[in-house]
Amino acid sequence: MQQEDMKQWLEMAVSCAKEAGQLSLKRLKHPLDVTYKTSASDLVTAVDLEVERFVVERILNTYPNHGILGEEGTIDRSLKGVHTVWVIDPIDGTTNFVHQKQDYVVSIAVYHRGEGVVGVVYDPSRDELFHAVRGQGAYLNGKRLGLPEQMSMERALVCTSIFWNQEAVKTGLDRTIQEVARRCRGLRVFGCAALEMAYVAAGRLDAYISLSLNPWDFGAGRILIEEAGGKVTRLNGDPVSFDKKGSILASTPGIYEELLEFMNGRLNW
Repeated sequence: MQQEDMKQWLEMAVSCAKEAGQLSLKRLKHPLDVTYKTSASDLVTAVDLEVERFVVERILNTYPNHGILGEEGTIDRSLKGVHTVWVIDPIDGTTNFVHQKQDYVVSIAVYHRGEGVVGVVYDPSRDELFHAVRGQGAYLNGKRLGLPEQMSMERALVCTSIFWNQEAVKTGLDRTIQEVARRCRGLRVFGCAALEMAYVAAGRLDAYISLSLNPWDFGAGRILIEEAGGKVTRLNGDPVSFDKKGSILASTPGIYEELLEFMNGRLNW
């Protein structure tokens, strides 16, 4: 992998994200065709499918030998033996897209031999583009992002929706989150994992905690946070695999160890 490869992948990811975002805004001017996936709270629209098809076609027309890992599964192709994989969420935050017409994003990441090398999160409603390239930093609309080394829980704004997750209730994690709420400055929920992780990279949030995220939910956000100087692991501190579903603990470096100790001191993982 050469620097020129990453530059071209970034250009493709930014172009696809912006065009997909504009397409989503255009479709919002008309009634949406909404259906359920697993439940009434797990929505998918015709726009999700249309946007993913658009992005996948753009990528594969240029890089026919690359792999695709996308939420809507518009392409079914084995990733075995594929070195470069594009991880795509055409519209992360579909419920927000349907109800609020904002707080949703297009998320595109590139992983080469398992390492995240390009991450792009585009918020069409605010025209905010977050991007990162491995070893070159993270940016918001061209402005370099950097997280403070020093931070206290008392001043931290933490984002999580764990407190209503049934698995969290079974494991006692919901009570741990209540304790986190008492320790930090406040809790927030945006209902869009990629946006929430981008906000951690930008310093708008100080931590993001999830019991279970799919690869397309965290693929780009993870790269943004790491390039901004933050930490992203599983809740027990294990490394994150780009192609496997699992928990996420993402935070500014100043409170990561405290959060990790807090989680593991109260749960038997």
